[in-house]
Amino acid sequence: MIPPAQRPDSSHAERRVDGRVVRGTREGQQPVANQWVVLHRVGPDRAGPLDSTRTAANGRFSIRYRESGDTSALYFASTSYGGVAYFTSPLRTPVVRGDDATLTVFDTTSGPVAIKVGGRHVIVGAVQPNGRRPVGEVYDLENDSTVTLVARDSASPLWRTQLPAQASDFQVNTSGGLAPGAVSQRGSSVGLFAPLSPGIRQFAFTYELPSNAFPLTLPIDRATGVLEVLVQDPSARVDGVKLRETAPVSADGRTFRRFLGQDLTAGTAIRIDIPHLIGAEREKVYFGVAAALLAAMVVALVVAARRAVFRRPLTAASLPVARERRSHALMRGLATLDEEFEKIATPDDAMRAAYQAKRAALKSQFAEAIAEERRPT
Repeated sequence: MIPPAQRPDSSHAERRVDGRVVRGTREGQQPVANQWVVLHRVGPDRAGPLDSTRTAANGRFSIRYRESGDTSALYFASTSYGGVAYFTSPLRTPVVRGDDATLTVFDTTSGPVAIKVGGRHVIVGAVQPNGRRPVGEVYDLENDSTVTLVARDSASPLWRTQLPAQASDFQVNTSGGLAPGAVSQRGSSVGLFAPLSPGIRQFAFTYELPSNAFPLTLPIDRATGVLEVLVQDPSARVDGVKLRETAPVSADGRTFRRFLGQDLTAGTAIRIDIPHLIGAEREKVYFGVAAALLAAMVVALVVAARRAVFRRPLTAASLPVARERRSHALMRGLATLDEEFEKIATPDDAMRAAYQAKRAALKSQFAEAIAEERRPT
């Protein structure tokens, strides 16, 4: 139980969350009894657990709390099952119950589970002053089972992909809630170690390519439900698999040509060719798209681009994951970091310092994300 001293003050009206913890199975949802549920608060001023309780025999729980401090703070509940943390969406209303208060957990396995590529999105930005182009890739990974897949060990990723040979400045897009150490890069190989629960998980990253890397050939080494290529250069050519050009999409004042393909088989490839630009005036047209900006654009572009794309439904056992704000992903990252540190029985000074440094960095990013989301558009 969280000490009363850490609970919020009584300056606001009482709120509560009445929820359930259930285990997803092929036969349906099964209640999980005697399971710890923790209520968290994450805000720019402070973050941490507020209260906790155990579920009853029918899996139900109820926690009462009061809001306090910065009004942009988020409140949510979590539970840990099989070493994997699960979270509710932020608790927006004074009383939250039903689906919004349900925590669905799954048994874990490190055995073979087929991870499908429901979608792959490739975004090629304009040339930068350094002559390199930022490239973003987003994979929609589908776990169409009733178990959460976890890594067998630190050398065996759950899923991997390859970067182009000349790729540099690889960066993971952390807006998806990936914790530090969840992704590794060894040469051109990128491995994902984050647990994959049933449903869809996005894995996004960026890198840079020199001009002489084009024409660029990207292999399709797995069957892919939807392939999308977004290219900022209006003179680019995209060939290879059966792609059709559709209406362009725009984000942050930049327009991207859009190519779509569906139900692609493994063993094919796409080829992206961008003519070299000559002359300072032409170069100014494509000036100033940095990799960090592209990373921030990835989710917005995919949201805009997918509205007209036919998506095959998951099976009844799979849980679709709604696209979330960056602040929500960072919120979950803070909670996960706190839970992992609490599991250490006797942390030494070095471990405590590392934890505090990571926590401070995540809180700073959370404050920036909240400020950005509250800024008028």
